[in-house]
Amino acid sequence: MLRIAFVGLGWWGAELARAAATLPDRLRICGGTSAQPDQVARFARDFAANGYADMRAVLADADIDAVILSTPHSLHADQIVAAAWAGKHVFCEKPLALSPVDCVRAIRACDAAGRVLAVGHNRRFLPGAREMKRLADTGALGRLTHVQAQFSSPSALAYTPGMWRAQRAEAPGGPMSSMGIHMIDIMQWLLGPVTRVCCLGRRLAAPVDIEDTTSALFAFDSGATAALSSLFTSPPTASLSLHGTDANAVATRDFGALEVQRTDGADTIPLPACDSLAAELAAFADACAGREPFPVDPVAAARNVAVLHAIGQSIAQDAAWTDVAPIDR
Repeated sequence: MLRIAFVGLGWWGAELARAAATLPDRLRICGGTSAQPDQVARFARDFAANGYADMRAVLADADIDAVILSTPHSLHADQIVAAAWAGKHVFCEKPLALSPVDCVRAIRACDAAGRVLAVGHNRRFLPGAREMKRLADTGALGRLTHVQAQFSSPSALAYTPGMWRAQRAEAPGGPMSSMGIHMIDIMQWLLGPVTRVCCLGRRLAAPVDIEDTTSALFAFDSGATAALSSLFTSPPTASLSLHGTDANAVATRDFGALEVQRTDGADTIPLPACDSLAAELAAFADACAGREPFPVDPVAAARNVAVLHAIGQSIAQDAAWTDVAPIDR
């Protein structure tokens, strides 16, 4: 039984806590902390758990085995390092950090402490994404040449200037930091490392000073290409098409539906239901128990950040092609 405490109890921290509560045979919710006292009180009441004054109090508690981080992106690296030094396993919501250097620093701290570092790229756990990966790896699609992806929502229309998610420093590339990075993760999982990127970013409709309309092109080390659009002010949509010389695999409804298209027709692939948050937290518990590694290697999560970082640099240079920094563990 993994004894966990949550750091960050806002919208997403609460979602993760609810998912953890569905796994009573693997996870014990022991407590949580937040910069907002009302969130701590509500969490303690809802989960019959301890409310901690701050993260230092969490790390000082010998009865806590692991922390679940759902905090501003800029805090991740330092919080991971502190948790590793305190002997705690870490589940960190994506992105792992905001720079490749900070990612490597966090990874090395957990390696040195012998602690698990898991990053919340939950789409990896969806049956639609897993089947797409199987099709790619078995050669069923032929040579893989291109990915076309879209991930958008109207989230930024409700942002106010005081929200941390509405700060450019916390969200390089605007929607790319919170939504597009999911597709970046899947693309690199399918096709390997991205080496170069160019991205246009514009603020067109958001009420806060943040990019809300982004469109990027990617070049992979394999020679394949990709295009990704992510919008912060449009109705929800999430789709990814993987193109090969023999067939295309097209995931829609946020990997909830999958179709394989060939020249002579198309097949719809039946997919089981899946709670991706519960699945990733169960995998985290298994990794901490030494049963099997967490499916998202932290180096892969760091490569996603390297792409995100390059996207931010490209936007600042009005879509100039930008090299993606390599990750050396």
